[in-house]
Amino acid sequence: MRFITPMLLAAFAMATPAMPAAAKSPRNNAQQYQYNGRAYNSFAQCQAAKRKARKDGTIVGAAAAGIGAAVLGANLGTTALIAGGGAVVGNRLGNAKKC
Repeated sequence: MRFITPMLLAAFAMATPAMPAAAKSPRNNAQQYQYNGRAYNSFAQCQAAKRKARKDGTIVGAAAAGIGAAVLGANLGTTALIAGGGAVVGNRLGNAKKC
């Protein structure tokens, strides 16, 4: 009695076709890169998005700091200096994440 049950289970297991546990399509197997909440199919696309974010951060940082200094009454040289600092900060913030 003890011998028959394992033999029946083994025979049933060998008779069923071998199938993977979860069938995956080639699209699901592809490696994806994440950057800033979005998924990219290639590392080059991810790097392009990162460069764009860095450039946008530089522009926004310079504009925000320059406008803020001008509104507070700084002269032209001081406004340019503060805008340069804002550009550096914006560049670093836009470049903070990794692919």
